[in-house]
Amino acid sequence: MTAPALSWVADTEPNERFTLYSRGNVGEVFPHVISALTGTLIGDVVRRGQIDVFADMGVLRPHEAAGASVGTGVFAGYLYMNASTMRLFATRMPGMSISDADEQVLGNVADVPAHHRAKGDRNLFATMRLIRFSMTLMRRPDLRPLDIARADAVQWLATMPNLSTDGDDELLAWLRTFPPRQGASMYRLLQWSGIAGAPRALLDRTLSGGRVPAGLANRIVSGTGDIDSARLPQRLWALGRLVAADHGLTQLFDAGLDGIAARTNDTPLQGAVDEFLTAHGHRGNDEYELAKPAWVMDPTPVYAAIDRLRRAPDDRDPIVTGQLLAVDAEQALAEAVRLVPFTKRPILRRMAHSARCGAIGRERAKDILVLENLGARRVLHELVRRAAARGGPADPRMAFCVTADELDDYVADPARFADVIALRAARERYLNDRCPPPWFQHHIPDPALWPTRTDARPPAPASGTTLTGIAVSGGTATGPARVVTDPADPTGLEPGDVLVCAITDPSWTPLFLAAAAVVCDSGAVQSHAAIISRELGIPAVLSVSGITSIEDGTILHVNGTTGTVRIGE
Repeated sequence: MTAPALSWVADTEPNERFTLYSRGNVGEVFPHVISALTGTLIGDVVRRGQIDVFADMGVLRPHEAAGASVGTGVFAGYLYMNASTMRLFATRMPGMSISDADEQVLGNVADVPAHHRAKGDRNLFATMRLIRFSMTLMRRPDLRPLDIARADAVQWLATMPNLSTDGDDELLAWLRTFPPRQGASMYRLLQWSGIAGAPRALLDRTLSGGRVPAGLANRIVSGTGDIDSARLPQRLWALGRLVAADHGLTQLFDAGLDGIAARTNDTPLQGAVDEFLTAHGHRGNDEYELAKPAWVMDPTPVYAAIDRLRRAPDDRDPIVTGQLLAVDAEQALAEAVRLVPFTKRPILRRMAHSARCGAIGRERAKDILVLENLGARRVLHELVRRAAARGGPADPRMAFCVTADELDDYVADPARFADVIALRAARERYLNDRCPPPWFQHHIPDPALWPTRTDARPPAPASGTTLTGIAVSGGTATGPARVVTDPADPTGLEPGDVLVCAITDPSWTPLFLAAAAVVCDSGAVQSHAAIISRELGIPAVLSVSGITSIEDGTILHVNGTTGTVRIGE
């Protein structure tokens, strides 16, 4: 197939050796087309961070790390992960298999090409380096460097120029200190993703077999009590309870969410929301995309989450649930130890500990990355505001159609870029209106061949059909489906509903507490939805292809232990 010309200004070239790419876990990071400004501002340094960590770990030899898009790449505007590199990791890591890597990265995707080992895939030097690196980190996972990194991020944010008084040059100069930090943050994130993924895959393999009950590994890694993104629903739960217990606040929310922030001013809720935003306001919807505001910049989604959680039953308290899950995790580990041969018990305990620490570290490293994003986000949105006053577009998404190299000139004279912005904005809309393939090999198909989002919706599965996905969080639940496409607008999601969506990022987390179960079109064992569902004790099944075509109200029987979803009464 002939390679299409680059479809988007932030696109990269595919790798010539590692040719299989997947939306997999990265679809939750950038669910839409990456803006031109975000992609060109951080793309190169993020990919450099990926290459450095792969080389340091031993996943790649130096000559292999020199190619394009060995970690992630942008194709037709969408972020993809190099699944071939992850398969190489599994090939070179003793105890792992290609299916382990596929489950971690690809999910339950149909028709993925089988792996064919190439010359050089088996490499003793790479394997020895990978073992040494992995054993050093997994023997005693140390979360303290992440605390140091967070303190450094806070210190850097304190150097941000005054957005009200400092000039354009000061803002642009400070912004240039941001990309290198993203490279370092990506290094940490991938390092901890490896610590989370490899021992989890080994844990699954150790517990495979007829004597081991389904879902035991998920129980072992649940209820850590220290997942950063799980603190979001805990804090929002308290805000929802505050509203539910106050008749006056309940009446204000019953009247609708329009202007709710202003209408709840001078109430106990306002101070509690301010405290929440101080701690977690750097998070938000599409939180890697710098064109989107963080919650502290636009708290509308926070109030929407509070509105859903005030209706949730009292027994969904995430703190109480977390305590019960922690006890169950220890019981599950004790059960697993009894089921495996004596010689495997030490490694089983070590893998369980490493997988739990890895999940904590992965989400903490992600939180630091997003915290640093807040500084860049504030500065960029202020520059967009200033450019709008000089004749540029007020909509940040339009203004973000310029590249990082064009930013200085755009801020000074936005009128010069009117035609460029119009063309790129039209192209971005065109790509966003289409469904990117879940995977591709060698070259992404021409976007003109992709189905549109309206055409891509498959027929709803018939009543009585049982769909199979990936079991990521145990338990069963039955309830009416509620298909949500935007976490900022979860209208209609009621207690007892099954939350159905394409994929989730942390902005979806509060909605989990308002649902009986979670079912997603895509995702894998280490996806955000999987980690948070396990932390909150909510049944979840991912990679249930086509589930979002279900009609609202259709009864779903969800089994997060076996990974099945049955349609029907």
